[in-house]
Amino acid sequence: MFMMGSFKNFILAFLGGFVLVHLVNAQDQADFISISCGSPENSSYSEATTGINYISDAAFIDTGISQRISTVYMAGLQQQAWDLRSFPHGIRNCYNINIMPGTKYLIRGTFFYGNYDGLSKLPQFDLHLGVNKWDTVKIENVSVGVIKELIHVPSQNYLQVCLVNTGLGMPFISAIELRPLNNKTYVTISGSLALFSRYDLGSLSRTVYR
Repeated sequence: MFMMGSFKNFILAFLGGFVLVHLVNAQDQADFISISCGSPENSSYSEATTGINYISDAAFIDTGISQRISTVYMAGLQQQAWDLRSFPHGIRNCYNINIMPGTKYLIRGTFFYGNYDGLSKLPQFDLHLGVNKWDTVKIENVSVGVIKELIHVPSQNYLQVCLVNTGLGMPFISAIELRPLNNKTYVTISGSLALFSRYDLGSLSRTVYR
């Protein structure tokens, strides 16, 4: 269960990219939940650079509008950043995702604006997990994505990832990913762990998010 109040009171986690990638690679991809937001209903694909299989978000939410970023920003991006779902209506719009209660998950939200609306207006909005504020998403560059991560152990068999309009621009999301972790990893007394920083130690290649 979450502690009451803002996630500002939760412990910040320093996540080592080298360790995390190996933990995830040890898992069967059948346990992954990889949602491509805004993709056509019933569609799926395998991202070429990682081999990760993504599915449409249509089964997880019934609000919002499917959009696609400007083609000028697609080069070099993984496919899950091409599409997105925006939320022009309502203050709070939520994804409902079935999970295994008691399992420790890395939960990742990806946000790539890519001038999908042709307005070049960079939005700011809040991201919630259930009723609790996870973080604020502030888009500061049209061609640079924002990634928010949390390590959390749900007590129920579902979780809600919610986009909340704070009057500073239209919320949107590109991808939602859940990765089960070993329960002995990142042990805390209470609360959840928010990503503070990640470094890929010893690698000669760029970090790959899985």
